[in-house]
Amino acid sequence: MTNPNPNSSPPSSWRRRLAQEPPPNANVADSYFEKLMKYIPADIVAAYVALDGILKEGANDPVWLTWAVFLALLVLTPFYICYRKTDPPGLTFSKTFHWVASTLAFAVWVFALGGPFAVTFAWYKPVYGSVLLIITTLTLPVLESIFYGGNPPTPPAAPTLPTAQPQSPDNPPRGTE
Repeated sequence: MTNPNPNSSPPSSWRRRLAQEPPPNANVADSYFEKLMKYIPADIVAAYVALDGILKEGANDPVWLTWAVFLALLVLTPFYICYRKTDPPGLTFSKTFHWVASTLAFAVWVFALGGPFAVTFAWYKPVYGSVLLIITTLTLPVLESIFYGGNPPTPPAAPTLPTAQPQSPDNPPRGTE
């Protein structure tokens, strides 16, 4: 294995063991913003915003219901990321950073929006959510660099499928005889 950056030392054994897959559709040429957006689970955030809107319509809904919606989506996030947003689907160690970052990003988004925190805690102020959101967006790429050793690994090549032999009148496909 050759090191793509001749100025850096080869990856240590612990770094190879902790190697993580890049976020879905990652590209080495992605900008900071593009990389960051791949960690924010937009589908989960959209579901939360829709459910939050429904809950706000019924002004008499209990506080536990807002917490239940938040916690249900928080628990769903790693599974959604690992089974719907990555290929091959499934929970694997190499996807750990991605699902942890996405779960954290979702929790911070909800905190920034207010969510159950605003209705439960008297100390909550929207400025806290804004500050935490900015700090999180600055921290995720730093953590990504630590886990990826500076450069996200390239995703594995897609397996090649065997090509079908051309059909001719002398060689009909099997099963049509």
